[in-house]
Amino acid sequence: MAEKKILTDGTHTIELYHLTDFGQQRRDAHCVPTERKSSARSGRFNPPPQPLTRTPNTVSPYTASLAANIQRLNLDVQRIIPVHYPADNRKVPVAELQVAVGKT
Repeated sequence: MAEKKILTDGTHTIELYHLTDFGQQRRDAHCVPTERKSSARSGRFNPPPQPLTRTPNTVSPYTASLAANIQRLNLDVQRIIPVHYPADNRKVPVAELQVAVGKT
């Protein structure tokens, strides 16, 4: 995949973006359903069950890279949809990602 790929069925559109700087996992993509301005990415940001209110003592390099890629690509993301956690299907605002990487 190049930097960006757009998929559509004529009604819904999904944008796929190539993500960089994930170490050994060089083939990674970020999926953005454009109508909802959401973000779905497995394993890059797994917030705890309760909303983050402060930056963890150790920032995950994958979480930091996800935040940097969203900024680099200038994506208008309003919420993150983690695939693994939290298990309660909580809607995670992108502001929580910023807290996780110390950019609040």
